[in-house]
Amino acid sequence: MTKILVIEDDDIVRKLIRKILAQQQYEVLEAAGGHQGVQLALAHQPDLIVCDVMMPGMDGYGVLQKLQTEAATAMIPFVFLTARAEKQDIRQGMRLGADDYLTKPFTKEELLSAIATRLSKLSSLQHHYSPPDSSPKAAPQTASPDLKHDCGDRFSLQETFEAIALTLRRNEATALPLFIVGFERFDRICDDLEPQEIDHLNQAIINRLNQVIQGRGRVICLAAGKFCLVLTRPYVQTDTEAIAQEILAAFQQFLTTATEEFLLSVSLGIAEYPQDANNLRDLVAQAQAAQRQAQTLGEPRYQLAKAMTVHSYPKGLDLADDLRDAYHHHQLKVHYQPQFQLPGQEIVGAEALLRWEHPLRGLIPAEEILAIAKPMGLLEILDQFVLTQACRQLRRWANQDHATFQMAVNLSVAQFNQLHFHQDLSHLLIENSLNPANLVLELTESTLLENAPSTIRRLRAIKTLGVKIVLDGFGLGYSSLAYLKKFPFDFLKLDPSLIRNIHQKSAQQTVVRSLISTAHQQKRLVIAEGVENQAELDCLQQLNCDRAQGFLLGDPMSAAELEQLLLSKYNISE
Repeated sequence: MTKILVIEDDDIVRKLIRKILAQQQYEVLEAAGGHQGVQLALAHQPDLIVCDVMMPGMDGYGVLQKLQTEAATAMIPFVFLTARAEKQDIRQGMRLGADDYLTKPFTKEELLSAIATRLSKLSSLQHHYSPPDSSPKAAPQTASPDLKHDCGDRFSLQETFEAIALTLRRNEATALPLFIVGFERFDRICDDLEPQEIDHLNQAIINRLNQVIQGRGRVICLAAGKFCLVLTRPYVQTDTEAIAQEILAAFQQFLTTATEEFLLSVSLGIAEYPQDANNLRDLVAQAQAAQRQAQTLGEPRYQLAKAMTVHSYPKGLDLADDLRDAYHHHQLKVHYQPQFQLPGQEIVGAEALLRWEHPLRGLIPAEEILAIAKPMGLLEILDQFVLTQACRQLRRWANQDHATFQMAVNLSVAQFNQLHFHQDLSHLLIENSLNPANLVLELTESTLLENAPSTIRRLRAIKTLGVKIVLDGFGLGYSSLAYLKKFPFDFLKLDPSLIRNIHQKSAQQTVVRSLISTAHQQKRLVIAEGVENQAELDCLQQLNCDRAQGFLLGDPMSAAELEQLLLSKYNISE
């Protein structure tokens, strides 16, 4: 049954659309807001999405942009609903990659026609990109001038990657390169173009890319002005870089459409399977990060993901100096990754994670921030910043009727061993009028094992305040759970390495089942970290895991985004 996701904050409109689609035998998923819609799209990967533009919290443009960054959802047909019919609004949606627009109020026939057209197009694409007859007698396909027939579309990226990756594994060849191709100021160029002209420009780009690769790969359309190029056979790095140079050289000449000539500045990000990532989602993310970095470089304007370091930026861009300024300029933020009760209940907590909103590089994750901060002696300041911000946010949510919501904060070894940490923590709890049981401190197994007798004394002192303790990253091989029984922690957090593809590995299931059983016997709850797909989640529920967090359930998000998710009463069983 064809699955359609409807994202609409107006209950009346949403229910009306559901009724119309259900009458046509479509399976309908519903979301009352953008954040919930993103979660459902990532979890269920529908055949088509119908989304309102104007919504509180995350609007329709935000939903589309978020889904375009994820390989699993970047290619799902997307239809906007809007009460605004201005040309610039339609143009903005089409630039982002929307497939169609419906203006409110719309008729039943208009809605069904738009959906049927998109699904029919998808069906023809699936036929067009189905594996061809490999026999010598197979007739060659005739090239089509249609943009969608010259460029792989939504479903074909995963299909192409899996087929080529399988060949790579069989041949044990060097690497499978994936390129992200982007163009400078593409949005600004499109501001003066009609939607049809934007389509023609994209077609010209696709034609140019296909001329370069000459059958050596497949071009995938991610959005207007953003493309993914997958090479169809393995290459060594020198060959990959040679192709990158060919692409750059090709766009040093004008692109010609029926009415215009364009000279575009291109930048490339390159990631290689399996060296840079062992799955498509992470591979695309690595290539996108490399492409963003390539935009800041001089010649040549391409970047290999494996060559990205904090020293790869333009001269004069000193991230160490930037980090000092970031604290004072309020660029450091705390994001929150939701944790869900299993089976399929509700959001019961979140993990606080440091992020840096760099003006040039965008969002920088905690691991990179801490690597820069450590030699600068800034770790203590950053540790205190995250803990303080998390406690303040916990207080705000408690005041908003989320009285049992738990906030998890990672403790570094240095922070845990601070002489006055117990006193400082007590002060934070009192200052924010917190229920201590709602604050959860996460320590790694290696931290606990360092000077075990002293660690146990410190943990017991912290526990007298009423806070909860998590043993984080269990499964990396330091010790057995039986040995750790002497440590007074409340939660056991399984390392993502134990969760990855657990549904396919019976031995891994046996290990996790044993850990969960032992933890429960010790009156401890178990959290699974790094849940990336529904099969893993289903398996964990069958193994009686208590909580889960990960890509499938929700990326780290701002406080405002998580607050919207909490208000929507979203849960993973819906």
